[in-house]
Amino acid sequence: MLFSRSFKHCLIGFFLLFSTASHAGLITNIASETISYPISTGIFGWNASYDIGFVNQDLLIDVDVYLTGYEPGSALRDIWEDGIESIWTNAFDLSDGTYFYDTVFNVDWLSTNVGADHTVTVIKGNGNVNLTRWYTGRPSGYSYSRQGVIAAHEFGHMIGLFDEYTGGALDPVTELIRADSIMGQNLTSPQIDHFDAFLEWAQVNSGVAALTLVADRGVDNYFVSEPSSLGVLLLSICIVFAVKYKSKRSEARLSGRMMFA
Repeated sequence: MLFSRSFKHCLIGFFLLFSTASHAGLITNIASETISYPISTGIFGWNASYDIGFVNQDLLIDVDVYLTGYEPGSALRDIWEDGIESIWTNAFDLSDGTYFYDTVFNVDWLSTNVGADHTVTVIKGNGNVNLTRWYTGRPSGYSYSRQGVIAAHEFGHMIGLFDEYTGGALDPVTELIRADSIMGQNLTSPQIDHFDAFLEWAQVNSGVAALTLVADRGVDNYFVSEPSSLGVLLLSICIVFAVKYKSKRSEARLSGRMMFA
């Protein structure tokens, strides 16, 4: 079927509109930078430190940890790494209303303190864990199977978070106690406010003030929304043009045959 010139122009306009709407404003790579600052609350004090950047439409938070002291072995190192990354990665996504960006957390174990964000002394046996001292046996009275989630809790301190249980290193301003939290007594999952600093960094460095935190949308780097109502309207007009044009051509052919019958 041949299309009229007007219909072709209409279709071109629709595809241009949808293509522009689908790909304008997608956040590209943003160079990583190191965030580091001291934290003090009551008798507790430590230094938060991590690298943050945008890589392939992912907001990447990277922490390099130097493990010193007792050699924990690759199996326990893997448990710690998997616990940290699986609990924190994609707990929440970023969205500007059209696109969804994954939040990816990565931890690397270093063999030297050069370039390390944090230093952790590993001790053989059971004991009370904190940010700088991890045990190979039962951590803080929990079973060995909780090694991964305990590491994820301590990782929260590394990226600047307070405890959320009685007797812990509480936020001196809010003194927030929240049991159902990775930073709380039940060691459950990250909460949306735990990502506030990352959201603010992304807003400032991307120039997209509309970015917000949303529930995880899966592992895709970003999600393109359905065509806008304006695009649907334009496509509908194109279809009407096509139908009318085809009808007129049919009438013209019929009239021609009647004239020469």
